Amino acid sequence: MQHLTQISSGRPTCRRLSPAFAAALVPGGSHWQGDWLQLAVVGAVFALIALVLGRMVQVKARRQAQVEEELRRAKDELEQRVAERTEALHHANEQLKQELAERERVEEELRQGRNMLAQIVDTIPQFVFWKDRNSIYEGCNIVFAKAAGLEGTEQIRGKSDYDLPWLRQESDAYRADDRSVMDSNTAKYHIIEQQQQASGERHWVDTTKVPLCDDSGAVVGVLGVYDNITERKRIEEARDRALAMLESLLASSPTGILVYDGETGVCVKANQAVADMVGATVDQMLVQNFRHLPSWEAMGVRQIAEQVLADGQTRSMQASGASSFGANLETECFLSRFDVEGTHHLMIIVVDMSERKRLEQEKRLMEAQMLHVQKLESLGVLAGGIAHDFNNILMVVLGNADLAMLRVPPDSPACENLVQIEQAASRAADLARQMLAYSGKGTFVIENLDLNRIVQDMAPMLEVSISKKAQLCYDFTSGLPAISGDATQLRQVILNLVINASEAMEEGMGRISISTKHMQCDRTYLSESWIDDRLPEGCYVVLEVSDTGCGIDRDIIPKIFDPFFTTKFTGRGLGMAAVLGIVRAHKGAIKVYSEKGKGSSFRLLLPCIAGAADCPEPPVPQELWRGSGTVLLADDEESIRLLGSDMLQALGFDVRLASDGREALELFEAGMDDIVCVLLDLTMPNLDGEQTFRALRALKPDVKVIMSSGYNEQEVSLKLAGAGLSGFIQKPYKVAEMSRKLSEVLGG
Repeated sequence: MQHLTQISSGRPTCRRLSPAFAAALVPGGSHWQGDWLQLAVVGAVFALIALVLGRMVQVKARRQAQVEEELRRAKDELEQRVAERTEALHHANEQLKQELAERERVEEELRQGRNMLAQIVDTIPQFVFWKDRNSIYEGCNIVFAKAAGLEGTEQIRGKSDYDLPWLRQESDAYRADDRSVMDSNTAKYHIIEQQQQASGERHWVDTTKVPLCDDSGAVVGVLGVYDNITERKRIEEARDRALAMLESLLASSPTGILVYDGETGVCVKANQAVADMVGATVDQMLVQNFRHLPSWEAMGVRQIAEQVLADGQTRSMQASGASSFGANLETECFLSRFDVEGTHHLMIIVVDMSERKRLEQEKRLMEAQMLHVQKLESLGVLAGGIAHDFNNILMVVLGNADLAMLRVPPDSPACENLVQIEQAASRAADLARQMLAYSGKGTFVIENLDLNRIVQDMAPMLEVSISKKAQLCYDFTSGLPAISGDATQLRQVILNLVINASEAMEEGMGRISISTKHMQCDRTYLSESWIDDRLPEGCYVVLEVSDTGCGIDRDIIPKIFDPFFTTKFTGRGLGMAAVLGIVRAHKGAIKVYSEKGKGSSFRLLLPCIAGAADCPEPPVPQELWRGSGTVLLADDEESIRLLGSDMLQALGFDVRLASDGREALELFEAGMDDIVCVLLDLTMPNLDGEQTFRALRALKPDVKVIMSSGYNEQEVSLKLAGAGLSGFIQKPYKVAEMSRKLSEVLGG
């Protein structure tokens, strides 16, 4: 079918018969003619077929041409469309390139903006963070990360407040604030709270939280910014404390303070002190205008105030008169000007002069009292020195009389004279003891005493010591607390007070009352005593001796305790001075109440002690103890050395005498093996008794030393406490006292 194929192609072709068909047409066969008809038929059929095929080819060619035309037109249309599309694509491509360039530019700007924002967030000093709806951190700046103990900001993502160093209660508060901000879609400003840092420090922070919203306006998280206000808080607290202290000082100041507006004249500040001065309340003061106060005009304060406001010069003035509330004023005012926000203000400091006058009067009284105390102290030193020397003299008189009594027969007429000498010397020794008591250097034997028992035991002696016309009355309070003191010294006080009360009676007629009680004394009551030695508050036993005598003149009362002051013709002026010295030595006080013509009352205050009073046993007379050996006696008074030598020899001892401490050391060093005891005077030239004693101890640590002095034992004990002193004997002493002391030291 090759020819059909060629025909179908639509192109002109040369027809060519097949070999079989050509053979049929060529004559040369026997049945050529027979077959001619068949050939004709076949040719006809072939022609028909060729015609049909040609027709079909023509139709097909026309169709092919039509198709090709259509294809051409379609191709042209397609090419046109492709060109148009290509142009459109080219235009779109160019536009896309422009859009991409614009996008890259925008993205670059956005990237730069983000970098700038990140730098800003990381470099600002505030702490910045942001969280999601569940309060989970999504980011923060560097300072926040450091506060949370993180090395980088990226480590904050996915953490909650409970994963950070904050305290549990702080984290609870943070999440509650987050929830409040997100639920209400409202910012929350200036949340002042504390925060635990990773370093362990606690900071005060000022936080602001705002909600984070998406494009639709839905809340997706929270943004927080806070400042470290620890320093500011410290400054504010310091300022608040300063203001509070200033307000407190202003309110509690005893000096009145007033502040007025210089333009309007209205009072803007007043403290309680000035309100009390003028008899008003602070609220009443704050509604006043100084330009409308008649009292200011009357006292001349307004004129001075206007001058101060005009020139700013501080002035002071005395202002006295009635305030606008009717109170009497006696004040000193200091007026000054100061400015507040460009407005002049007047400040007045008001001092109550009546209080100052009272204080000045108290100061004068205290100065007078101090002068009196100094005078008493000076006289006390003088009295102590006199008593010490006086005791040395009495030592010779009393000692020699005592030795003479031992040496003369009992029936000798000289015995009576010796007894009188001894009695006179004893009275002189009592006088010396009074002087020592006044000077505070008297001998004290401290016991727990019942003051009622002391007065009761003295009753017979008191009865015979006063006028027979005077009536002695007692009023004792039972269950009186015990006191600590020297019974002999207190008896002397009571006797002196009772005798003075008796002598104050006109013609000896009247009543003397002795009463006891106990009471609680406060500082105010004790300060009103005659000599205020700042005694402690507490329970005191009171002994009061009062009389119905002539009383004491007010001008004389301050002098009654002065040594040698007396209103009696034959008085020595030492009784009341000794009373004062003894009471002061017992840590007590004296209060005097007297009025001319109405009698007097002396009240003694003695501090109570815990425990019961002692019950002393009566002394048992003893015979003289005698010993043996050598006693070294050192005293700078020759008469006392001779007397002491006689006493020691009468007691069986050998004696070596030294005139001072240095000689005593030399004698002791030369014969320490023979010397059984050393009797030292406390005050000697070269080396005194204390220095000599310490030197003796250095030579022989177990040496027996008895110290002798005209002062009391406490004076010596304080100087030689813990030094190993064997004993003390006070001048003037008798043979019996020396025997007893030597017995204690040497005889066991």
